[in-house]
Amino acid sequence: MGKQLLLTGATGFLGSHMIPELVRQGWQVTCLARSQKKMSAIDRIRSLIEFVCAPQEVQDVMAQVTVAEGDVAHPQLGMDDTAYRKLQRSVDCIFHCAAMTTFDPAQAQRQWVVNVEGTEHMVRFALGTPAAEQFHYVSTAYVAGDRTDLVREEELDKGQGFLNGYEKSKFFAEKMLRQYVQEQGLRVTFYRPSIIVGDSQSGKTILFNGMYLFMRFFEVAKHSQRVMEQNGKVIIPVRCLGNPACTKNFVHIDYVVKTIGALFRTPAAHGGTYHITHDNPPTMEMLRQCIEQVLDISGISLVDASSFEREPPNELELVFQDQIKPYAAYLMTEPRFERRAITAVLPPQDIPPCSPMDKPAVEKLFHYALQSRWGRKKI
Repeated sequence: MGKQLLLTGATGFLGSHMIPELVRQGWQVTCLARSQKKMSAIDRIRSLIEFVCAPQEVQDVMAQVTVAEGDVAHPQLGMDDTAYRKLQRSVDCIFHCAAMTTFDPAQAQRQWVVNVEGTEHMVRFALGTPAAEQFHYVSTAYVAGDRTDLVREEELDKGQGFLNGYEKSKFFAEKMLRQYVQEQGLRVTFYRPSIIVGDSQSGKTILFNGMYLFMRFFEVAKHSQRVMEQNGKVIIPVRCLGNPACTKNFVHIDYVVKTIGALFRTPAAHGGTYHITHDNPPTMEMLRQCIEQVLDISGISLVDASSFEREPPNELELVFQDQIKPYAAYLMTEPRFERRAITAVLPPQDIPPCSPMDKPAVEKLFHYALQSRWGRKKI
């Protein structure tokens, strides 16, 4: 029997992309997943692998994938004693990727159960097994919360506040894991990606939140009755509360997977904490320009709060503010992320290149969203 790895979050964006990477590294991957009313867990995994992989790869990847029906949110992962103990005995490594990433405050309690209690359930599964030496945890760079300074990888608790339940839950999950490292000898590798977006070559993604919601709003608004036309160009008069110079730290999914993969296969890297972020992220102003360019519109402006004090928001602006409310705090400030740890443990030839996140790259992401009709159409 080959090396056995238990993967959580396999039906998510990053988790599904990690499956072929882990298989290529020689692991047999057991995905902790649930069936749905109309689709079994293994069929859910297969449909994602068919999206992620080239057609000729799908069969080889799926040959190394099995499913354990379970849920991190439940004690013993929702399994009976026999199934739980059997799975424990079979696992050499844990890659814990499962998380609720919503910013909806109404989901904060459930999010805590999944992200914090679920992580502790995975730790309890690992303790006393070989997986306690091989616990890999996907966190987020935004455990930095509302900090606006330079965030170093070795830092966690600097007294920061949090913009939403997601940041808070991931922070406390990291804090708990570090206690287990100190008190129980658990060996954890922390991966902290920033905002993961579509593939650098194709723009492909299964996730259309964050910046994609902005794009979608303006696509719909373009066809509304509240826009103007001048010299053949649609003008959408919407002021957005945002700082033009504020960066948004986007990273392509393929870069994140390759970087995690390089760290994962390097034993000397295990036990460390790694920011998987972009050194030259786009600004809000660049994103505004890209949206206007791709949609062939104008009229979007980034303003501060005083603009709405001078002139109350119009109808479109009120709708926009309501739709992007969970993300509003991110439009004004962002921390900077230090990225020294990766270069300290990986030789230069093993560090994956980070593709530019310039205007052509961002426009490629937006074009994919439009051409795929927000994931409804295969392209």
